[in-house]
Formats: sequence, structure tokens, C-alpha cells
Amino acid sequence: MFRLRRYRVFLAFTVIVVLALYRFGSSNPSWRDRAASFAQGQGQREVEEPQVKWEPKPQVAKETKQFDVEVPAAKNPQIKQTPPPIAPVERPVEQTSTTAQSKKSIPVGVGHVGAGNAVRPEATPTPRADGGVVHAVVGDALSSVEEVIHWTKTKEQYPIPTESLIALPTAKAKPIPKIQADFKKETAAEKVDRETKLETIKDVFKRSWSGYKEFAWLHDEVMPVTGSKKDPFAGWGATLVDALDTLWIMGLKEDFEEAVQAVEKIDFTTTSRADIPLFETTIRYLGGFLAAYDIAGKKHEILLTKAKELAEILIAAFDTPNRMPQTYYYWRPDFDSNSHPASNRVVLAEIGSLAMEFTYLGQLTGDDRFYDAIARITDNLEGYQNHTRLPGMWPTYFDASGCVKHDYNIDVSKPLQRPISAGDPGWEEALKNGAYVKADPSRPLVMAAEDGSASTSGEGFSPDGKKYIPLEKPEPLKVVPNGPNPTWKPPPEESFVWPGPDGTKAAPKRRQLAAAGFPSDPEVPFTKPTCDNPGFGPSSDGGREEYTLGGMSDSTYEYLPKQYLLLGGQVEKYRTMYEVSAEVIKKHLLFRPMLPNNDDILFSGKRWVSAQEPGEPFPNELEPEYAHLTCFAGGMFGISAKIFNRPKDLEIAAKLAEGCVWSYNMTATGIMPEAFESVACESRKDCPWNQTLYYDILDPNSENRLKQYEEAMTNYEVRLKSASLWYDEQMQAYMESATPTPTPIQTGVAASATAAAEGVQDKRQLPDFESAAPAPTQNRGLHVGSGSVDVEAPPTEVKPGVEMLEEPLPSKVMPTFPAIYSPQVPLNHEDFVKTRLEEERLPLGVTRVKAREYILRPEAIESVWYMYRITGDNYWREAGWRMFEAINENTKTAHGNSAIDDVTKTSPNLNDSMESFWLAETLKYFYLLYSEPGVVSLDEWVFNTEAHPFRRPT
Repeated sequence: MFRLRRYRVFLAFTVIVVLALYRFGSSNPSWRDRAASFAQGQGQREVEEPQVKWEPKPQVAKETKQFDVEVPAAKNPQIKQTPPPIAPVERPVEQTSTTAQSKKSIPVGVGHVGAGNAVRPEATPTPRADGGVVHAVVGDALSSVEEVIHWTKTKEQYPIPTESLIALPTAKAKPIPKIQADFKKETAAEKVDRETKLETIKDVFKRSWSGYKEFAWLHDEVMPVTGSKKDPFAGWGATLVDALDTLWIMGLKEDFEEAVQAVEKIDFTTTSRADIPLFETTIRYLGGFLAAYDIAGKKHEILLTKAKELAEILIAAFDTPNRMPQTYYYWRPDFDSNSHPASNRVVLAEIGSLAMEFTYLGQLTGDDRFYDAIARITDNLEGYQNHTRLPGMWPTYFDASGCVKHDYNIDVSKPLQRPISAGDPGWEEALKNGAYVKADPSRPLVMAAEDGSASTSGEGFSPDGKKYIPLEKPEPLKVVPNGPNPTWKPPPEESFVWPGPDGTKAAPKRRQLAAAGFPSDPEVPFTKPTCDNPGFGPSSDGGREEYTLGGMSDSTYEYLPKQYLLLGGQVEKYRTMYEVSAEVIKKHLLFRPMLPNNDDILFSGKRWVSAQEPGEPFPNELEPEYAHLTCFAGGMFGISAKIFNRPKDLEIAAKLAEGCVWSYNMTATGIMPEAFESVACESRKDCPWNQTLYYDILDPNSENRLKQYEEAMTNYEVRLKSASLWYDEQMQAYMESATPTPTPIQTGVAASATAAAEGVQDKRQLPDFESAAPAPTQNRGLHVGSGSVDVEAPPTEVKPGVEMLEEPLPSKVMPTFPAIYSPQVPLNHEDFVKTRLEEERLPLGVTRVKAREYILRPEAIESVWYMYRITGDNYWREAGWRMFEAINENTKTAHGNSAIDDVTKTSPNLNDSMESFWLAETLKYFYLLYSEPGVVSLDEWVFNTEAHPFRRPT
């Protein structure tokens, strides 16, 4: 009762406060409602208050009503103003049809838009004098001006006189042996089965194409799992252009017409990328346009027009001192208007795989500039071919700048000499001496000496019986002497900006401009580099060089026989270069893998060649790798065996293709991994399965592991014995110290005094108990009766006494045995191998899976298709169907087909990626495998490395 009275006032006050908060918090309109009413009533108060009605308050403490205030001033009509155009950088500009005057407005979202910004749909693009377009952008509640830059054609730094251009051959094509087999007429049942497979393949294509149309139209790629899009290839609709000819071949004419109309919207003069990948752009876009234009009957001129527009941009990448291209072309005018050499470390495939597309464009347009560009590359490849560490092949990286002196003299005017056929006596020695062969079938084989005279009789002849005359070369390029360039002006730093760490734009420092090729001092005029050596050479003096048919090399070798076909056999050097390289490939790269069933197949590995020591040959070693990219080699060897009359190479082609089929069959998914390693046999004829050798390769440290275990056990036993001796000694001491002994114990006050003294004197001496007793003191306190009490009384004097009592000393901690761990018993050799095979999911014969993913690659089915068309053997169709079913089953999604992470799993994960070559190559080769042999016949068409068919000359 007492406590309730104390707090009753506080309780009453609390109830009043709660009621007040409820009344004012729920019945009155919020300040946002009042603001809205005020705006609607132009400042007048409301006349009626709304009735109070209880409603549950929201559980989340946040505003749920929209702040909607009408501002009358915003309704006043105002004239929209566009930002003033940005003053262009002054430089000489040669306006062409691709300049800004003829450009259409850039679509929303295309161009250089800052991170987090979006182009306003109502903003009108403002063209600039130099081809740029200004857009108003809004991002992060701030208004800024963002520039969309366009490529413009500028004056060439190193022009080639018209009379020095290497012209396309115009003579009639030479007779070339037939490639395709003579097929038998199929039965009715075979036709039904074949057409059923065709429809299944077409349905897969249509599902992927629909996913691209719905989610990534005019973008490079669709992400088939999430329905997103991405633009890795400049954002020019790579999948759309790449799949044009496939649409036509499959008879999807309506989709083809729709895609052709969409092509007009592609603007090749601008991209969000700072550089244009020359190789990928050439094979996908340029090859896609040219093939679609020709295969559709040359009726869609827009396709050829777009090809020429793109080619004008790509040809600008060749404007270097030695006319070798910048394989990653920095196209922006402020950078491109200055001189740049080619790279001193280029990838072989990226510079050697441009020939077919530029040649075909030259054939369709009659413009020799495009053929001249790639013919010079071919000349330099020819000159470098026999001067590498592995003569006959090129390393994956080399120097193409022409600005570095090399330790050999390249004579590009002297062609390589075609060797005697493989296996003939003396062909290896002849190859070393640079001799070629008279190929006239009516005369015996004779070698021609380097000066053109015959070493035995007669003269050297070409395959048509005429004397072999090298292709005439133009005059050497005239390099502008190193000196000031009066027309060049350094760009402002403001033109080189990028997002800083806080999201703002930051200009680079002068040293960053210098690293990009600009002088550090703006007052110093720019000078052109002087590069006197036009040829190729090693990219470095030391380290190992890689020689392979796989990635970074593949299509350079592939294009040699195909370019020979595209030129109608009129340029003999492509045959010569191929045959020289083929012999080196067979000798140094191809190997037979050791397999449990003794399968007679071939793989193509890597050859690593180290720098040469004085007086010693180049040390080299084979890496027994087989990659999915390398699977194209079966098709290459197959067509070359036919057109160059090399029947033994056809057996090699079949074994290489069979190696890819085996690689598909070996995994849980039925799909070949990106790359794996096996055991290379020393002989291709005799290669028995050797399980002991295979186990030793999988477990090379078996003996060492056992030896280390034995040493560890010896050390463990020594430590264990030492620890046991120490522990016994400690236990003995512990037991002795624990035995009870008589101990003098002091009693009474003396004992207390002694204990106190020991505490003060650190137990080093005993006090005098009599002198230590406290002296009597006077009573100074108050007595109880009078309000006082005694504070202190004299102590009772006690004499010290000593008693002998038996009591143990304080107990010590029992010793603990040291922690000594025994070494783990290792797996024996056999168990170790079995465990590794199981954990890494290694097929027998495979020693390591280097890359487990599958990205929808076409190279395996490509060679299978070539072998079917060349041999007519139905086995290749059966193998191809197993491959197709395995791929589709493991990669299909709702919006297409996706790359997977691990082909050795029974249920791989989808990587949400569908590259354009899935529609351009993989599905096209599957479809052609079950088409009639006359559909895109190899005797009429030749395919580029992206499976785009170019018509052969007749």
C-alpha cells in the first residue's frame, strides 16, 4: 500500500501521456497530407476535419504515403535548351562517308555513358564538328554532360602508293582435286532418320535464337540462364551478324530478313570499348556479313555495305610504320590520329588469321587495299617461318613491330621451297637446304637449287608445269624520317578521363599520357617512330617459346590451305608454307596416347622450346596436352590431303578426328573438356597399355612419400623415447615431494606475528616476539555510560610455543606427458592412384584435366563433318549424333544453351554464357552433317575459322 501511494501520481501521468500521443498521432493528417492539401487549395486551410477512426499503425517505421506536391511554376512553358557543343580538338580530319555528317542518332544506351547514368530519352543529341555527339545525362541526382565519341577517318601516317599495292590475282583458277566423296543414294528409311535429326537440330537453334531476340537483340550475346545480355565484342550485335548465314542455310528466311533489317541500326563508328579486337571482329562480323551476302544470292546490298563500313575502320589499324596491324586497335580520334607501331608481342592467330576475310572482301569489291594488307602479313610470315626456334612453325607470340633489330636477315622476296613428299628419300635434307620440288607428274622428281637451277636435271617447275616465278613484291615502304610533325597537336588532358574512386571524373597525369604515346611536354612536337626492319622476330631473347596448333595459333595454320582454295590456287606460297609446317607438326606435335583399349588415335600437343645455348641445339619438350580448340586439325589435314595430293595425311586426319570423338566418349557428360593431358607413346605404331607406367605418372612421388614416412616414424620414435624418460624423471620427483614430513607449527599470537613478519620480511628472518608485542596505551575513548567507548585495550601477553605436527607441504602439479603426434600412415601406391582417379574423376589414360569446362565449342564436330564429307563414311554421322545429344542434354536452358563448368560431373553447373559461335559454328556443323552433301559443298565453298562459307573462284 505504501509503494502504491508513492507511484500513483507517476502512473496517472503516464496514462495521460499515452492517450495524448495516441490522439495526436492517429487522428490528425500527417504533415505530408497537409502539404498536399495546401498545394491543392492554394494555401487555404481545410474547413472540415476528418472523423477520428482507429486504424492499426504500420509495423514498419517508414513513410508509406507518396510525397506529391504540385509546383505551379513547373507548369510554365519553357524552351528546352541543349548544352553548347564541346569544342573539338584541332587536328587534320579527312571527312568521308563515315564521318559525323552522315551519321544517324545514336540509340539510347549506346556510347560512352558514365557509370550509373542513363541517357535521357527526351534529350536531343548534339553533333560535334569532329564526329562526337553530346548527350545530357542524369546520374546520382547530378546533371552532367557525357560525350559519345565517334571514329573518323584521318589522314594516313604511312600511306602506300597505288602503284605499290599488291593486287589480287585475276587469272582463272587452277584445277584443284575434288574434296567431297561420291555419296551413294540414301534409302527411304535413312532419309526419314536424317530429316528427323535435322528438325531436332533446327529446334535447338530456334530456341537459342528466340532467347537472343527476346533478351539481347542487337547486343553481342544473351545470357541464356538469367535472360540477361552482355557485349564483349564492341556491342555491335555479334550473335545477330554471326548467325546470319546459319539462318539462311536452315531455311529460316523470315528470321533472316528480320535480322538483315536490324543490321542497319548497327553503328560501327562508336563502341563502349576503348579498343577493337581486330581478329574477333574480322572473323565474326566481317566474315558474317560477307558469307550472308553471298549465300543469300547477293540480293541484300546492306550486308556488303556494312562489311565495307566496318572494313574501313579495321584497315585503319594497319597504318603503322611496317604496315603490320595493331591487333587491338585504339580507335578514338585523339589517339588514332597519331603514329603507332604494331605490337612487339602479338599473338600468332590474331595477326595470321585475317587473310580470308580481307581477301574475300577484295574479291567482292575489287578493292586491292584489303588484299594488300594481308598479303604483307603473309610475306613476313613466310620470311620468318624458317628462322624460328622450331623452323617450319611460328611461336604463339612474336615481335611484329618492325622496330626491333633481329639477329637474322629476312629476305621476303625469296619464297620458301616446297619439300619433297613426306617419306621420300632425302626430303628432310632437302627441306633443311631450302629446296623445292618440281611437281610436274609427267617428269621424275628433281630438286631445284636455290638459284633456280636443277640439282640433277631440268629446271624447277610449279604444279602447272611452268617455271616457278615468285610473286613480285612492291617497293619497300618509305618511312617518314624521325622529326617534328608540324600538324600534330597534343590532346588536352580533359579528353582522357575515367571514373575516380569516388565516382567523379579524374584527369590523368602527364606520365599517364606519355605512357599512352603522347609527349610528356605539350610544347614538344610529336615524332613518328622509325622502324627500318619490316619483318617478324622473337618477342624476347630468353625464356621458352610455345609451338602448338591450339589456342593463339590454330587458325593461322588453318588459313594456309583455305587461302590457297580461296585464291584458286594462283598463289603457290600458301601451299608451300602449309606443307613445310605440316611436316614439322607431324614430327614434333602429333603423338599417340597410351590408352587401356590400345585405341589407335592421335592427339596434337604443345612443344616448348628454350633459348639456344652456344654450340648446342634448341632444347625442347613435348607437353602431351589435347585441347578442344586443337580438334580443328582433323579437318585441316583432311582437306589438305585432298587438294595437295597427300594421301598419307588423310589417315592422320581420321586419327585426329577420332581422337576428338574418343575425348567426348570418355567423360560422364559425353562432352570433351577444354583441355586435358595424357601419356604420349614413343611410337605411333606400337603403343600397348602399360598400367605400371600410367600409375607412376599419376603418383610419381610414391617412393619418396614412403621414405618420408619412414624418416618421420624414426624421428617420432626418438622423440617418444626421449619424452618417456623425461616423464619418468618428473614423476619420480613428484612422488618424492608428495611424502609427508614432520613440520614445526607455531601456535597462538606468536604464530600470527610470525606469519605477518614472514610476509613483510619475505620469509628471510624471524622477528623477536617479545619486542614485537605492542606496548600498553592510555584509554582515550568515550565510555558507554557517558557516550564514549574504549578504542584500544592492552593485548594479553602470550609466550610463544612450538608444537611438532605432521602436515604435508603444498601439493605440486602432476607432470603432463608431452604432446607428440605420430605421422599419418600414407596411402600405398595403388590406393593413392585409385583415390586420385576417383576424386579427380579421371578417365583411364588421362593424367590431368587442365580445364574442365565446355563453352559450346565447335571444333570437334567441325572435324567430324569434314571427315564425313571427305570419306562418305556414315560412322561420322553416328559419332556426331552422340555428341549432339550429349551437348544438348547437359547445356539446354529455357532461353538457349549455356556453357557448363565441369564435363566430368554427372550434373554440371550452367555458366550462363552462350557465345555467338554456338549459332554460327556448332549448330551449323551439326546441321550440315545431316544435310544433303550438296548443301554448301566443299567443292564450291571454303569456310573461314568462324564457319562462314566463302564461294571459291571457278
